[in-house]
Amino acid sequence: MAPYPESYLHWQDTARELLEALMKLTRPDGSEVELTGNASDHDANADRLEAFARPCLLAALWLQSAPRDGDAGRREEIAGWFRQALVRGTDPASPDFWGPNTNYHQNGVEIGLLVCALLLARRHLWDPLGESAQARVARWVATNRATGHHWNNHMFFGVLALEFLRATGYGRPADDAAIDYWFSEMEKMYRGRGWFMDGLNQSYDHYNSYAFHFYGLLWTHLFGKTAPERARRWCGWATEFLDEYQHLFAASGEHPAFGRSITYRFNASAPFSLACLLKVSPLTPGRARRLCTRNLDFFLNQPIYQDQGAIGLGWHDVFPEMVEKYSCAGSVYWASKAFVTLLLPPDHAFWTDPEEPLAAEAGDFVRPQPEAGLILRGIGGEVEILNAGSEITPVNMPKFGPWKWGKLAYRTGIGFQVGQHGEYYNKLAGYYSPDGGLTLDGGPDDRIHGRHYTLPLSISESHFSCTYALGDKIGQLVTLVESHLWWRRGWLLQLHWTDAYQPVRLTLGGYALSSRDPELLQLGETEACATASNGRCWSALQPLAGFECVGRDSRLDESVPRSHVQAPYHMTPLARTGKAGGVRILAALSGAGTDPGEARPWALVDGSAGSWKFRHPVLGDWEIQHPSLVRLP
Repeated sequence: MAPYPESYLHWQDTARELLEALMKLTRPDGSEVELTGNASDHDANADRLEAFARPCLLAALWLQSAPRDGDAGRREEIAGWFRQALVRGTDPASPDFWGPNTNYHQNGVEIGLLVCALLLARRHLWDPLGESAQARVARWVATNRATGHHWNNHMFFGVLALEFLRATGYGRPADDAAIDYWFSEMEKMYRGRGWFMDGLNQSYDHYNSYAFHFYGLLWTHLFGKTAPERARRWCGWATEFLDEYQHLFAASGEHPAFGRSITYRFNASAPFSLACLLKVSPLTPGRARRLCTRNLDFFLNQPIYQDQGAIGLGWHDVFPEMVEKYSCAGSVYWASKAFVTLLLPPDHAFWTDPEEPLAAEAGDFVRPQPEAGLILRGIGGEVEILNAGSEITPVNMPKFGPWKWGKLAYRTGIGFQVGQHGEYYNKLAGYYSPDGGLTLDGGPDDRIHGRHYTLPLSISESHFSCTYALGDKIGQLVTLVESHLWWRRGWLLQLHWTDAYQPVRLTLGGYALSSRDPELLQLGETEACATASNGRCWSALQPLAGFECVGRDSRLDESVPRSHVQAPYHMTPLARTGKAGGVRILAALSGAGTDPGEARPWALVDGSAGSWKFRHPVLGDWEIQHPSLVRLP
């Protein structure tokens, strides 16, 4: 057997190591990996199915990979367990039965990707099943046939299930029309340059990668010959998207925590290797491999493992409080999607070509994405999402948390704070977190209110503006906001026109720094500027107009709940106004970075209406011209 490239062996060995840790948590007569941790808000059957289907994808990708000396026996042992668990889980007479799918049930989601795993490793997982077992599995899969799927990327799960049934001889004539309908509905969500709005979620985030383009490319790989024109269309969209999306991976390999289901971590890189497989990648094979490998290794080198040795819910570590209510202990294993790299044979250029630097390593950049209301920005090897438009629909706010979309900026190496889940409209104290934008308090019940619905007004390479309202429909509390942002290296210039219809206090939060050691967090505070440091990064907030004082939000011990996605302790610079109503103009500079020299405050040289000029001891002069700029004192 010819030796495989080290790059290929690294991915193959990593997949096996993750899989072996899961196999230790199985019972010979069970139908799930017995993971401990969160229960979802679905039901126990859905959670049990997740703890089978998502690890099964990892198993399938490893099982179909190139053989290694001496591993044939172990492959058959693992494949045998998954086959028997599948038979038990789909048997209505078994105590391990997962139950059928029903309208909008989570089982429909798991079925959609599980059937892809069965086909990707068909000779290991599907073909060895007897005819009666295949028929029973197919009958269970067919519960995706007529049941409802949420009007977003979930429609792919209906498509994939019906495609599987057609491919294995269990299709019905009506399936063609159903597949076309679901595809047509998802295509209505397309907004241009590869960006989809995630249906009723009304969001633009990593689900464009996790879901729309991953499933579009996977469908093309498995079933694209059934509809060549549609396959070409989706591949074209993926090419456009990935050419921009590559700019969201820092030199370290991390991508910004932003949007829902970020606990899937390194599945964010999954479409890149699928695009290489289908020969539609806008990246060279060497850059695509470097991106995927660095993203994988970044997270695997963090303390992300729970007590059983499996991957735990969280981001940089195990922090289940940050995840959505639909997540359970098995949810995180949709990170397995990243291992579609193993669909590429060891002699593919993806594995053999020399690595090439990532976009974030090549230099700073600004990539406006007006279709999504976002700007992608590279700063000294880190990357940032400036958010002028993405949001989450009100019906999903209690499940998802508005803080995953409601901040002005999301940066690698920094992360953000989450709010605490509460019952919507009556127990929202702490529901919004103070970092990364404006919040208000001081209404009738003194709750904190942050940004939610947002309308982007302008997006360019040097400026964005958007408008939104802070408040709540209960009590008709409202403050109108028009926000403008400009940027220079690690700094943002923020100008906020606000109009409060009740007396309220407004707070602007800077970048939230985190640490696993609270003693490393230090605050520097003067009338002119609030700064924080954690031994590696600095964060600074310099008020320019409209604020009365500076301060901090912090967690330095166990007396308050954790709120930062990266580590248990945090410190965030704040600037606050007094309590008042009416029109106020707020302006400030907020920044973060690793160079202490760049943390020094800016001097105002000229604050004329329409033209501001600042001077910095390291970064030099910065002049901004825009009609929204008021005269600064």
